[in-house]
Amino acid sequence: MAMKKCRECGHSVSSSAKMCPSCGVKKPYISSLKGVFLLAVIGWTGWIAFTDDKSSGGNHTSTESVSASMGDIRLKTAVPVNLAPASTTPFTAAQICKAAISGMFGREVNTIKAAKANQAGVFKISYRRPSDGNQYSFDCKLSGNNVIWTETGQTSNRWNGSGSVEFNVEFAIKDNVLVITEAHGNSDDILYRFTMNQFR
Repeated sequence: MAMKKCRECGHSVSSSAKMCPSCGVKKPYISSLKGVFLLAVIGWTGWIAFTDDKSSGGNHTSTESVSASMGDIRLKTAVPVNLAPASTTPFTAAQICKAAISGMFGREVNTIKAAKANQAGVFKISYRRPSDGNQYSFDCKLSGNNVIWTETGQTSNRWNGSGSVEFNVEFAIKDNVLVITEAHGNSDDILYRFTMNQFR
């Protein structure tokens, strides 16, 4: 038998005791296994609540996605990267890229900077994270109605237009509202809506 401390008075109590002989409290010790189990349940519940609905906030909504399947992970085929950009009027190509990065990374679109890169039609999109001051930058271009992006200095299937990707990014403009869509292969699509006023 192990000796444990009473949760009320702190006196030593046998682990099999039903009552503390000093203060009379029932079940005088709390098993550390029960405490760990309780913390695990609380943590798991919080994690599920936090990750369950990615599309619950901000300026996005959900629709259903259809894609090819590869085992349990459903991926999409990377879109071609050499198509002429679709019309962006009244927005600019740089604003489309800023909006895509804004939606995907949860930043306010008016805090994101865009600069023309050396390559034709490629923009360098960047933002500074306020919490730690870290700078993040992406290369971005349009191909048809698709937004093609990668971290600056990196290459990917999405940037090269080959292989499979977790999601493609599309844009559409209707009634002067820009809609950026994360077209996922594994879950519902995620939409982000922007008006011209948000870029000021």
